[in-house]
Amino acid sequence: MTATKAKSSTALTKRLILIVNNKGGVGKSVIARQLADVLRETGKVVEVYDTDGGTGSLLLANGSRDENGALLREQDAKVGIGYFDIRLDRDRNKLLDNLSSGADTIVCDMAGGSLGEISRIIDDGDGVDGFINAAERHGYQIVIMNVLSNVQGATTSVRDYLKAFGERAQHVAVINTTWGKDEADFPFWYGYDAADGTRKGGKTKQEFEALGGKEIHFPALQPGNFAKADAAQMPFSQYVKLEDLTITERERVNKFNQKAREAFLEIANIIGL
Repeated sequence: MTATKAKSSTALTKRLILIVNNKGGVGKSVIARQLADVLRETGKVVEVYDTDGGTGSLLLANGSRDENGALLREQDAKVGIGYFDIRLDRDRNKLLDNLSSGADTIVCDMAGGSLGEISRIIDDGDGVDGFINAAERHGYQIVIMNVLSNVQGATTSVRDYLKAFGERAQHVAVINTTWGKDEADFPFWYGYDAADGTRKGGKTKQEFEALGGKEIHFPALQPGNFAKADAAQMPFSQYVKLEDLTITERERVNKFNQKAREAFLEIANIIGL
């Protein structure tokens, strides 16, 4: 069921950014980590949430810690990473209830398969109109940030979110170049020529563009560097300042951070930069 047009987005000054893909392992949490750093530098009130519960990757990496390095159980979403489990009945409503803070921007790293859970908050599993209406009543424009790997399921997820939210959300496709650098590496998104000469794939991208969707390319960090940065369990903006990095490692992370920032600046008006 596609959401029906209601309130004009011109009246919506705040952002609810949902970083999504129904397929797990596409890189949502890495994109969320970088986006949190960029948005928090603006001086606006930005809250960031991990909806994968107390063991989510975003929480473990960017969550606030005590003087001994232990992750704090109580997190301030404006500084660290708030968290809840979108799959639990007792937690699911927090996705909407957190809007009561009135933060300028709320970013949620959504667990894989979250679309069905979103539809259960207000709409009893039948679409997302009620959810969107509630967000808009509180002044929030919903931004669906689809993170894409090169597998078919990742593209299928974009289609599912397009069908659910339609023109009532702004749609972004983040091509995660960890999975490839060229269009040929993402055949289901860009399309490809089959052996018999027929053109396959690419239809979801066409539908995405017809709804005004914007595509950006997210950079890849050299695998060894990424492994060390991930193990450090801290924001990339802090990791790059560690004294035990080699010159090469520091410059690689600096480049990664800069390229990520440049990608987000391409959609600055959409994400409220």
